[in-house]
Amino acid sequence: MYTIIESYENQQTLSVELSWPHYCELLNISDKNARGFYQQESINSNWSVRELKRQIETSLFERLILSDGSSNKKKVLELANQGVQYSKPNDILKDPYVFEFLGIPENKPMLEKDLEKALIIKIEKFLLELGR
Repeated sequence: MYTIIESYENQQTLSVELSWPHYCELLNISDKNARGFYQQESINSNWSVRELKRQIETSLFERLILSDGSSNKKKVLELANQGVQYSKPNDILKDPYVFEFLGIPENKPMLEKDLEKALIIKIEKFLLELGR
């Protein structure tokens, strides 16, 4: 029977690029592509375990796949295998933005000034949401 842990190369320690808690979080992901994506992003973006958990809980991999339909799925799966490569300034900022940390109902219209106030209050979480 094949286990998830066997998908990692045979090394003296798994902690070559990430810490043990990172790998513990990654082992909870059953989808091989998603696990590879989160592992590569953790390495490239220097995510803490807390940030890795947050990205998994907010389904970053799934959101990226769904954002542009089936054409984007191929790009995301390539990213899972090779990692992030920056070729233009737009590669640094992510799209779409998810502001679930503000606690604003999804269907509620909001004025820009109210959004600005809410973002200022939670600026740290906002900066984490922007990406790299």
